[in-house]
Amino acid sequence: MSCVGFFSKQAHPDVEAVARRLARLAAQAGWEVLGAANCPVDAGERLTARAVAKKSDLAVVLGGDGTMIRVVRLLDTRQVPVFGVNLGFLGYLTNFTEAEAEEQFKKVLMGQYETESRVRLKIDLVRNGSVIKTAKVFNDVVVNVSGISRIIEIRAEIDGAYVTTYRADGLIVSTPTGSTAYSLSAGGPILLPGTRALVVAPICPHTLTMRPLVIQDESKISLQVEKITDSVLVTFDGQQAEKIEPGDRLEIERAEGRVLLVKPPRDYYQILRAKLKWGQR
Repeated sequence: MSCVGFFSKQAHPDVEAVARRLARLAAQAGWEVLGAANCPVDAGERLTARAVAKKSDLAVVLGGDGTMIRVVRLLDTRQVPVFGVNLGFLGYLTNFTEAEAEEQFKKVLMGQYETESRVRLKIDLVRNGSVIKTAKVFNDVVVNVSGISRIIEIRAEIDGAYVTTYRADGLIVSTPTGSTAYSLSAGGPILLPGTRALVVAPICPHTLTMRPLVIQDESKISLQVEKITDSVLVTFDGQQAEKIEPGDRLEIERAEGRVLLVKPPRDYYQILRAKLKWGQR
């Protein structure tokens, strides 16, 4: 018997009904059902979300992209398939609709599915020669000023070579998954999920010729904020933040392992057309 873990967005009106229907299907198919503490499923044991992530052979995420990002962080290097049902707003990562969830989930339970592999980034915050924090992101890592918007200077090196010193409101380093998030708002390109690349995108650069840069995902990026006069933060996937002090350095590289998302019954271009309203006036 294998374990299927359920994770959900809190306070969404449809969570309970969808969770119970999918959990019932899993139990009928012979799977052990595990529910994170806030997920309303009929499970034999109520566990913390972290404990469910450690035991699950299949993860079901009910919510939006924020919920998916939290679950991916909990799974960490455990490469288990993740089935995401969109109960959020846009839902680039939770790709199955509520209407199709049951029929598609039945196929997953029978092993009739494909996954697509997504990359994450590992970030070391280095202070006085020591790593004081390590984080992993699914979408992006962002450096910007907290509070009143001011231009900051960020020295960037890639694979040991000096690139430039960005003068901007901030800087985004994004995975292909995150290319449709903050990076897109900053004028960055859309990368298909399997693209072996990263995006370095300045936020409102002082010089218009400072455009988003696409680099190989094997590259190692080093960022250092110069002339800090205000509170500068580094934000990880928009969910965690750390204050940067003078002399701090961010070392960014591809993280080990992959995130395995169960593919929906549509291609990525269909998803983009639907989410971005392409072709609509």
